[in-house]
Amino acid sequence: MAKQPHYPLQSDEKHVQQVREAIRKARKVLELPQPDTFLGRRTHEPFPSEQADDAQDGQHRKPA
Repeated sequence: MAKQPHYPLQSDEKHVQQVREAIRKARKVLELPQPDTFLGRRTHEPFPSEQADDAQDGQHRKPA
C-alpha cells in the first residue's frame, strides 16, 4: 500500500506537481520516433522535364 507523502509547506506540494508534469511531458517527447536527418530522403518529386534522358545530359529541348 502506497503511503501518502506529507508536504510541510503548500509550496512544496505545488513544486512536486510541477516536477511531475515536467517529467510527464519529457516522457512524451522521448517516446516520439527519432527525428529524420533528410539524408538520402526525397522530399519532392522531380518535374517531368527533369526525368527525360536529354535533360540529364544537359541538353534542354525548346518546345516547337
